[in-house]
Amino acid sequence: MSYKLRMWVSLTLFVLWLITGITGIILLIGPLAAQLGFNLPVDLADTLHTYLGFAFFGLSFVHIAINWSAMKAYFRKLR
Repeated sequence: MSYKLRMWVSLTLFVLWLITGITGIILLIGPLAAQLGFNLPVDLADTLHTYLGFAFFGLSFVHIAINWSAMKAYFRKLR
């Protein structure tokens, strides 16, 4: 596989992971923040969290496919 493809898949996965983590935190603390008088964009965070989570899941399979030879080497070392 091309180095550029591996790089873009990895970078995209990192960005999706970061955004999914941030939106997860917003969803977690949203109700508490509302009680304290802060309005967080919970509806937007919910939508982003859901759709980007699906994208992250799907792109993870692409990442595994691209790096399959390395994965096989890791499993061989476990034996």
